[in-house]
Amino acid sequence: MMRKCILLVTLLGLMFGGASLLYAQNRVMADGMAAVSNNRVDIARDRAVDSAQRNAVERVVGVMISSSTEVENFQVKMDRILSESKGFINTYKIISERRDGDMYEVTIEADVGMGKLKDRLAALNLIMARKEKPRLMLLFSGRAQKDAVAESAMSRYFLSQGFKLVDADTYKKSMERENLQRLALNQREAASFGHRYGAEVLIVGDVEASSSTSRFGEIEMSTNKVIVSTKVINVDTGEVLATDSETRSCPGMRDDIKQITVDASDILAKKMTDEIMERWSSELTNAVTVKLIVTGFDAYQDLLQFKEQIASDVRGFREVYQRAYAHGQAELDLEIKGNTQGVADDLAAMTFNQRKLRITEITQNRIEAKLVP
Repeated sequence: MMRKCILLVTLLGLMFGGASLLYAQNRVMADGMAAVSNNRVDIARDRAVDSAQRNAVERVVGVMISSSTEVENFQVKMDRILSESKGFINTYKIISERRDGDMYEVTIEADVGMGKLKDRLAALNLIMARKEKPRLMLLFSGRAQKDAVAESAMSRYFLSQGFKLVDADTYKKSMERENLQRLALNQREAASFGHRYGAEVLIVGDVEASSSTSRFGEIEMSTNKVIVSTKVINVDTGEVLATDSETRSCPGMRDDIKQITVDASDILAKKMTDEIMERWSSELTNAVTVKLIVTGFDAYQDLLQFKEQIASDVRGFREVYQRAYAHGQAELDLEIKGNTQGVADDLAAMTFNQRKLRITEITQNRIEAKLVP
């Protein structure tokens, strides 16, 4: 009997121990290197650390890539691996670093965790911090009690998840109902509204509530139904990040609409958080687009040179797309791995044709700058 108990305890220990190992953090050593261009050691160092982090994740997920693979193909494959495996690095420290001619080499010790980032609070906080804690505004188009109930329930959930909320009540009181409904339908106007009042992310919501009565012989039954719909908009670009809805219904009195509105709003807020975190996680793992508007070019040829220079002077640079040019003003989309603040810092340090860039405005995904003597 004693042997059976010992065997059972051992098996349980292996089962639960094995399960915990699935989520265990793995501390690994990894090397990375990058070329030094235009004597920008800081950019080379960042790229070497990035390479080392990728190598650390590669080791953990067990995906081996031939050393003869070209660097470009290596990065593309690793982007795919990181995206699919949801591998991430919780913490790391640099063990050694040095410059060897035109190359910069680093060795790191990384604490790599496996699993979806959004599934862990620590990882969620990491994403929020790396996205510089964007401010969120909730805007429901209606002014009925059901809209206030949904907005309040969703606000409580987002606050509990660490989001910073911009209070829209003051601004909504000064707007007509028709204007609020127009904002809900026009994402460009909604984005402009959020930008005007200091939000980086705007969630536009709508609530539909109804009650119906049916009879089964002499028995009369009433059913309440609520549909809460939301659309998440990136205020800087006007891009829709996510859209979803939640429907809840139950038999009962008309007063029960309030409770099922709360239930639907809570469920939808969780879904929206997952979708936002998934989007931000993908951006941090791969690349994010920063809109850059620069004024002060003397000629179109200057713009061509400028695009070549930012490719070497901006950390995390991946690609640049020219969207418009007129009267010395250019609108560019930069694909970078990093954040907008880092791009702005590198741009401010640039010298282009003996001129400096003065940053005039910066938000989460948008930079406005002017070339000055």
